[in-house]
Amino acid sequence: MDRTRIIFIAIIGIAMLAVCGVLAYNADSNTTPSSRLDSPEPVWGPNYNRQDGKPTYICAADAFGSYFTLQQMQMSGKDIENGFHLGIIPFDLNEKYTIAEEQRAALLNSGQWNCLLTTLDSVALTSPGVITAIVDESAGADQLWGRNIATINDLKGKRIAFSRGSVGEYFVYYTLSIAQLSPRSDVTLVPQDSVADAVAAFNRGQADAVSAWDPDIYEAAQSGGTPLLSSAQLRIVIDVIVTSRQSLSENPVLVQNFHNAWFATLKAQVEDFNTAAAQIAAWGNNDWSAVYRETAVADLRGWLENIAQADLGDNAFVMRDTRPIINRLQIARRVWAASDLPVPNDDITSLVEPRFVLRASEQASLQPFGNPVNDTFSISPQLDLTGVATGEPDAATTLAVLPCRTFSFLPESTELTLESRRILDSCVVPTLSQSVGLLLRIKGSSAWPANNPPYTEAEILEVAQGRAQSVVDYLVSQGIDRARFIVEAVLPPESHRNTTDPNVQASDRYVELTLVTSGR
Repeated sequence: MDRTRIIFIAIIGIAMLAVCGVLAYNADSNTTPSSRLDSPEPVWGPNYNRQDGKPTYICAADAFGSYFTLQQMQMSGKDIENGFHLGIIPFDLNEKYTIAEEQRAALLNSGQWNCLLTTLDSVALTSPGVITAIVDESAGADQLWGRNIATINDLKGKRIAFSRGSVGEYFVYYTLSIAQLSPRSDVTLVPQDSVADAVAAFNRGQADAVSAWDPDIYEAAQSGGTPLLSSAQLRIVIDVIVTSRQSLSENPVLVQNFHNAWFATLKAQVEDFNTAAAQIAAWGNNDWSAVYRETAVADLRGWLENIAQADLGDNAFVMRDTRPIINRLQIARRVWAASDLPVPNDDITSLVEPRFVLRASEQASLQPFGNPVNDTFSISPQLDLTGVATGEPDAATTLAVLPCRTFSFLPESTELTLESRRILDSCVVPTLSQSVGLLLRIKGSSAWPANNPPYTEAEILEVAQGRAQSVVDYLVSQGIDRARFIVEAVLPPESHRNTTDPNVQASDRYVELTLVTSGR
């Protein structure tokens, strides 16, 4: 073979290697983020011993009051008592732990983390793992503030700020869905990089409303903001423990041990709150947790007052019948999809695994003797309606006039049609079933047709009352507490009475539905 041919073959070989290298690089660039992400080193407890042979369990979480059960678990040694070392990834502790929402989902999905503490709506959006326990319901921590905005309907045409990718964004979308306002055309969205940035944008006048959580939300008062709605009324924000699918399949015993340790730690918190607060403060990083050594009890209590923690009993109730939590996931997925965000098409029932909670509930030693700071967790057998001014129309403040506020009835009929029931199922039931702090004002009206002898006022009111009561009865059959309705009956205007005009009669046959709240 001559030299020229050898050089030619060498050049071709080098070119082919270069092409292969480019293809390999592109293939690597097109892999999922989870395959290229590295998790930062977890924060370990004071008694962590890498050489003792115990397995590790890595959980990631924000700085949030009910999530500090993880810190308490480390400091009390409940993890070691249950045969493992807990490692914590504390989001935004410093630059090393600044991890975006999509990266969090990818790290859990890849199995680099065993668990992630996050919100149920986030699970519905990304399916990063499986819900294995309930942490809490937000009971006032998440809020929507505005300037000169009296009702949800008044958000139309307004600018709304929130932290992109956060539960604050979901809170906005869900609130808009109540009044059937489109986030694409009826409002202007003003997404920001953080909750602090969202409140700052509101205070600078770049937004008319802001969705955020405490303590940042209270800064909105600086520019004249006032509360419109909070998770105290709209119980749509649920925090959950999401476990990686790899952990579930490869080491279910370790997953069970973690859940046992979680509920043992919650039991200790309920039974000796002062010690629990001191342990969380002793974990350090106090500016991050806002739980300080000198004021630990007051600080932790302040965190938990607006968070309805789910104890072992609440968890067992939810996991014995997962339909309500599956329904919440379905609602969340519909809200995200209606806001033009892509949602998974997986089997949503596969996102809940009850066995670890149910096995923990069989252990008498994990049952707490006492109640959390806020004991109003509402996906439970009893709903706490304390402070809800039912039956007092003058004490209730209008939150939203529902877009499905009118229903047509057949003449002299008080029975709901099948179509009317379907409308109630989509327009009313989801909101009321998640919002124990909201009431529904139901105003029934009847036509006053000409008759011989003429109908009396009492007869017309009886029909109107019957129509309103039909709505109540149907909603009660769907699991809504009867105490949450304010029922009224009204007469048609004087000019519509004793009429033969079918159009006038039709206009007076309706039931108007208004969401109201007391003590807002």
